[in-house]
Parts: sequence; C-alpha cells; structure tokens
Amino acid sequence: MIRTSCLILAVALAGCDSGARTSPVAGVVTLDGKPLAGAAVQFVPQGSGRDATGETDKSGAFVMSTFKPRDGVVPGTYKVLISPPTGTAEPVPYATAEEAMAAASKAPAKKPAGPAFPEKYSRPDLTPLTQEVPVQGKLKFELKSE
Repeated sequence: MIRTSCLILAVALAGCDSGARTSPVAGVVTLDGKPLAGAAVQFVPQGSGRDATGETDKSGAFVMSTFKPRDGVVPGTYKVLISPPTGTAEPVPYATAEEAMAAASKAPAKKPAGPAFPEKYSRPDLTPLTQEVPVQGKLKFELKSE
C-alpha cells in the first residue's frame, strides 16, 4: 500500500513539472544603433505560458528569467515589451537633507540624453516585436526612435 501511494505521488509530481521547462534566452537591445542600458525586457505569452523578464546591462545585453534568475523562457510565442531605463546614473552625495533640497530646487530638470524612447515598444497593443521560443543563438532587438 505504501509503495503504491509513493508511486502515485511520484508520477503526479513528475507530471506537474513537465509544463514548466524553460529554454535559455539572451540577447542585446539597441536604440538607434547604440546599446540601451537599464531597460526592462518582458516576454508576454500569446496563449498559455508565463511572463519572463530581464534587464539590459550597460552594453544592452540581457538574460531572461521566468521562475528563477537567468533560467530562460517557457517555449511558446511571445510579444516582446521593452521599457525605457528608469534610474539615474549616479546619486550625488549631500551632507544634509537641507543641502539636497536646496540643490534640487535650484537645479533645472535634466532631460535624458539622446532621443526620446518610443512608446510603442513598451505597450502590448502597439509593440511590433514578437519572438518564438526556443531560440537559436542570441537575440538582437534593434529599436528606432522615429
């Protein structure tokens, strides 16, 4: 009886894992031919599946994650969303909060360097980017600001 129960449990657990296999996905994102650092990359499944995410480094390179870091993407067809970088390069140290507030009130708002990020790449209803997984080799998403 115990053997039968263990066998049934083992088969059930093996069946639960079969749909969760991932395939490695890595690549690079450029904007107008230049690496896009700090951008969020998201694969949204078209049908069944799970979202996968990644973030570009200073060279525009990314590695996708679904269940744990850098584990890849579940096979299927995806819309690809790329969102613009969100942070600033380096924080400026101030001695006191008052000093920081004074500097913020005097400094003009800085516009990001380079062209504006095109909204179409970050919206699921507008993105022209799609990807089939598994992939062969590294991906390259070449975005245009126009």
